[in-house]
Formats: sequence, C-alpha cells, structure tokens
Amino acid sequence: MSAEDLARTFYRRMNEFGELRKRRQWTIQRIDEPSPAPAIYFVTPDHDSPSGGIRVIYRHVDILNAAGFNAYVVHWTRGFRCNWFENDTRVTNFANIAVRSGDLLVFPEVDVDLLSRLPRGVRHVIFNQNSHLTWSRCTTADARRLYAAKPDLAGVVTVSEHNRAMLARAFPDCHPLHRVHLGLDEGLFYPAPGPRARRVAYMPRRGRNDALQVLAMLHARGALHGWEVVPLDGLSHAMVADQLRTTCLFLAFTHQEGFGLPSAEAMACGNYVIGNHGFSGREFFRPEFSTAIEAGDTLAFVRAVEEVLSRDNLDPGWCVARGRLAAKYIQSNYSVAAERNDVVDLYTQFLIGSVSQGQAVE
Repeated sequence: MSAEDLARTFYRRMNEFGELRKRRQWTIQRIDEPSPAPAIYFVTPDHDSPSGGIRVIYRHVDILNAAGFNAYVVHWTRGFRCNWFENDTRVTNFANIAVRSGDLLVFPEVDVDLLSRLPRGVRHVIFNQNSHLTWSRCTTADARRLYAAKPDLAGVVTVSEHNRAMLARAFPDCHPLHRVHLGLDEGLFYPAPGPRARRVAYMPRRGRNDALQVLAMLHARGALHGWEVVPLDGLSHAMVADQLRTTCLFLAFTHQEGFGLPSAEAMACGNYVIGNHGFSGREFFRPEFSTAIEAGDTLAFVRAVEEVLSRDNLDPGWCVARGRLAAKYIQSNYSVAAERNDVVDLYTQFLIGSVSQGQAVE
C-alpha cells in the first residue's frame, strides 16, 4: 500500500470515528408547548456530492414550503448546505432547532438508529428511499421495533413499488406505509428536438468495475467505432441534463436502487437505456425503450449494446425514436405535478395526525 493510500485510509477512518462519536452523542431539544406554526424537519446527511436521495429531500422541502407549510432541511453541521445543485432551500441544523408539540421529524432510512434516542411523544416519519439500506445502521431486532406501528410514528414513506413491497414483506406491522411518485423536472430533463450525434453516456461512479469490463470488451471488438462514449462524472445536476439531451444511448451500471433516477433522467431526455434496473427501476424499464440486464452479467450487457448499435446502424434514428417513447412515458408517469400532489397530500395527513394529539395547524 502506497503512502498516499495509507493517508487516505487514515483520514477515512478518522472521519468514520468522528461520525460515530457524533451519532452517539446526538440529542434533540424538546419544548413541551404547542408550536405556533408546526414545523416539518427533514433530517439530512452532510453529503456534498451528487446523491439522488438528498436531492429528493431538498425538493420535498421546497414543495412543502411553496404549499404554505413550514419545512426545513436539517443538516448536522452549522452552515452546511449542498452545493452540487442550485437551490435556495430552507436549511438549518440540529443546534438551531427545538421540537415542539405538533412538529414532525422526518428521518431517512440511514438514520433510523437515532429514533432510539428520540424523546417519547415526538411525532416522526421514516422516509425510506432505498429499502436495501434499511439495516445499514441498525440491527434486525431494532429495525423491526422502529418500523412497527406506534402512536409517535406518523408513517413510513418510500419512492418505488419495489421499496414498498420489500418493506411490507420485512415489516408486516409497518403501517401506514405510503409511496410517493417522484417527479422529474421537465425544465431540465426533456428530449431536445432534431437529430442527435452518435453518443453513449454512462456514470463512472456507479458500477465502476462492470462499466470497465463492458467498455473494454466493446472497444476490443470495435463495436463502438463511430460512437463517442461520454462519462458523466464531476458534473452538476444541470450539466448532466445538458449532456443527456445530446446522447441517444445510456448505459446503466447499478446494483440495488431505491428508484433509479439516473436511468429515469436519461429516458426523460430521450435516451434508449441498456443495463441494470436495480429492481426499483423495473417499473419503468419497459421493453419498448430499454433493455434490462441482470446485475453483474457483463457478457449479456455487451451483447445487448452490440445488438442495439447494430439496429441503429441499419436504421439510423432507431435509438432516437425509442428514446422519444421513453421520454413520453417518464413525463406521463413521473411528473413534477404528481409528485407535488403526493407530497402535499401526505404531509397534510401527517399534520392532521398531530392535530389529533392536541395541536392545531394554523
């Protein structure tokens, strides 16, 4: 191991130790009096690199505030805000909040271990955007207890049918269990008019080893001759959308997704998608405009790419035509308006639950 690798390992372990210590010392200030304007606090990791789940949390806070609610993203560190996408979302931190009667705390699936230290009587929601991460920070027994129906648990929210089914199977006593439909920003993710260059996009940060194998085999066979491979790495959210509007094929390398935003965004921009649906993406990986590959099967992946490229070579515009079908499907089934309605309706119900416990919503 090189000195650089040793240093990287040392700093990673120091950060992990600091994170563990911070979590063990975590407390929330509570004031036993009614909130004049019930607040909804979304607990959010301090993670300033592209993350679809964190982007969704920010968007839901924006949706709620635009609808007249009093919602906040709550980070751990004072002054922290995600900067990898443009936002003016209302952000605060744990040191600046005090939970009152009628308020609601929303915890992501990776922070459910904190619920064990939540004072009795604090209403909360579990926002599980990836059911495969459910046990990442808690034991099987703890998860069963924390997800079970109880007066303080307003509900569990998730973002795909796969997530909903997995949580329902794992926790039969988990109710109410809700699914919100995510929406893609039509102002960013839309198909550009006209013909497209022969460009293939993928995200190196996802399934890096599989991507390396697939691209190496394709290059070795000369299958990508005349096609430009576009790695979407180190780009802002808007820059990713800009690139996806110029490509006609997207390669999805992933494993277990909570929804599969990259593939959905690629489809919304008019790309034919080949690759792994991550299980949650199965609901929009339609055979009319995509080819699903079993995770890890790089040989089948190469064969599928070669077949699609061959079709497009014989029938120029084959990918673009099917990409436009994909865009229409995503726009019809995952609209911003549908997401807004789901989120507003759901949190209205949750706050009504707070009313039933003696707090009026103003």
